[in-house]
Amino acid sequence: MTATVRRTPELWSTLATLRSRLTFRFSGTGRGATALVADGRGFLYGEFWHLGADRPSCRTVTGLRYHADGAPERLPNDAVPFDDGAVLLIGPSELLFLSPDGKQRPAGRLPAPPVMVAPAPDGSRTVLFIVRGTLSGECSAWLWPGPGTPVRRLGALPALLPRGGGWLDPGGNQYVLNVREGGQTIPTVYDLRTGARTVLPVDPVDGNTAWHTAPRTGEVLLVSAGADGEGHRLRLFRPDGSTREVSATQGLSGTVTPLAMHPGGGLVALHVVDSPRQELMVLETATDEVRPMKSPDPCAVGAGAWSETPSGAARFWSMSIGAGLPARMVAHDSEGWFDVHDGTAAGRSTSWAPSRAERMPGAEGEIEAIVCGHQDWHSARRVVIGLHGGPADRWVLKFSQLFQVLAEQGVTVIAPNPRGSVGYGNAFHRLIVGSWAGPDLADVLALARHVRRSRGGKPLALYGASYGAFLALLAAGISPDLWSRVLAVAPFLSGDRLHPVASPQVRAMIDRLGGRAVLVDEAGPRDVLAQLPRITAPLVVLHGEQDPIVPASQSLRLVQELRRLGRRPGIDFHHLEIAEAGHAPLDGSAELHHMVARFLAYGEWAVPPIPSVSRSGN
Repeated sequence: MTATVRRTPELWSTLATLRSRLTFRFSGTGRGATALVADGRGFLYGEFWHLGADRPSCRTVTGLRYHADGAPERLPNDAVPFDDGAVLLIGPSELLFLSPDGKQRPAGRLPAPPVMVAPAPDGSRTVLFIVRGTLSGECSAWLWPGPGTPVRRLGALPALLPRGGGWLDPGGNQYVLNVREGGQTIPTVYDLRTGARTVLPVDPVDGNTAWHTAPRTGEVLLVSAGADGEGHRLRLFRPDGSTREVSATQGLSGTVTPLAMHPGGGLVALHVVDSPRQELMVLETATDEVRPMKSPDPCAVGAGAWSETPSGAARFWSMSIGAGLPARMVAHDSEGWFDVHDGTAAGRSTSWAPSRAERMPGAEGEIEAIVCGHQDWHSARRVVIGLHGGPADRWVLKFSQLFQVLAEQGVTVIAPNPRGSVGYGNAFHRLIVGSWAGPDLADVLALARHVRRSRGGKPLALYGASYGAFLALLAAGISPDLWSRVLAVAPFLSGDRLHPVASPQVRAMIDRLGGRAVLVDEAGPRDVLAQLPRITAPLVVLHGEQDPIVPASQSLRLVQELRRLGRRPGIDFHHLEIAEAGHAPLDGSAELHHMVARFLAYGEWAVPPIPSVSRSGN
């Protein structure tokens, strides 16, 4: 099949300006933020957001630029911002201070990467680090007091929960930690001056965790899990020793996560997820009332912080809110929401294909799917079913370069989260333990049949990566009539076949999720090699030569079996092994994105002269 394919040079030139933020962190006051950014061209640099000014802005951090292929021990893995624009870089072997003008100064060494990083609550150049011991689980506290003085050890700490807590005073002398003892979490005040630890005087409640603090008032927001481990009971500890129940949130359905507490108390930003609905809300602690922030619906939420405008008004900041948009900095105040773009073409663009969450039929009830495209899937020219990796993973309302390239080619993507996906409760996820490609594959096939019926019987294209590629190949064999074409990125043949050649981490995941058990039923075994003879749709298999998760040998074995079955390379199937690529071989490649989009949209497959692609089997 041939067709005139619309090339997308303008789209890709815009996509190429996307910033891949490897880290993101606010200053102690929320008036500054910084990120380490990969530019897609082999370099690592930093961006700094000035959020306390009348006109917030983003700039590149002067003096922070590294070649990504440089010595790993020299590359920073985190960056701490200060209100004046200075940055402290955290590397594997040392700390490095960058002044606002880019001048560098060594700041000492930590014995291991920190599990907690707490910049001073007043935004000044001071940072508390918590470092975990390698064997015992016990921790130690370290303080960097500012330029000219190296980081120093404060003292030993017991085993800690590496999240929650915060400063209890504006001077940065007391910090609330969540100590783990006897299977319980015990909020504890740590005094940096004396090393003393004092248990926070709160009533004992199962799962009690200090989640956020307000250093100017000394208040602590406590989160207590419900009996099923998924509740959202909130309580407020006050400096007079009293604890007050927050009742307003108890009427909210779904999962309620406190994102940030105003440093002056009184306001808590909440992320409420009642799948597929998500929204942001504000808890006013003084009146015990909850009101919506009227955020975009649906929304995806990243890190958040409260700050104050120059006039003293409260403002909530978050990185990444909205559907079908690249990560962006947004703020909410009394005037509503507004954006602060990062200066890139991608950040300024407003023409992206929209995304939304939609409920669709699975095999035994509705499941959630992310839908992305310029056209409604019922009437779109073409539809692709996209399957996520994992299996302990899920699609979220996160910007996807591939989905945008597909949308530009007239393709609408439906990306389901079948049973076994994370994010819908442990019981939902555990359904695939010992039953890979059981309930999840049944959901995929049920959804595909529904979509095809709703589109008048038009066949669908199928895309999957990693575990999703495994599912896609099985779906193509078990129900070959559903699919017009199939594209698999980094597939494996079965959990049992992957286990002997996988890394220790992947083997542990396979064992934990019972992946070595091969399900067999009337549809046959969940082994790709057993299903290959039944696949009739044109097939493309892509694999990174240096894939550390799923070795490229899995695809080579698949190709060997296709040849044995008499399938013709270059006609019935195509196989590309991408030189020097890892588990996500499409990343950063305009050529590969367009090749994939052309195949899924039109069935065309042509390999241009791509230096990074080695041909095999086509």
